[in-house]
Amino acid sequence: MDNYWNYRVVKKDWKNGLVSYDVCEVYYENDKPTSWIWGKNVLSGESKVGLELTLNSVQKAFTKPVLEIIGDDEELVEIEE
Repeated sequence: MDNYWNYRVVKKDWKNGLVSYDVCEVYYENDKPTSWIWGKNVLSGESKVGLELTLNSVQKAFTKPVLEIIGDDEELVEIEE
């Protein structure tokens, strides 16, 4: 079991009735998504090569199920879209 970060598409239902989808950095504890960084510019890097590596990681987010934020404790749950 591992702890790590990667990029995922995250769906959020806001209290005002709006829905948003964002590519977010998601943290995993024991291979389970547990937290994320909301609103961070995910396309940043220290060099052109670093930026390209980040872009490749972001593209992998679209090959995985969407994570939805559920409940007041904001648990991350995989959903099919």
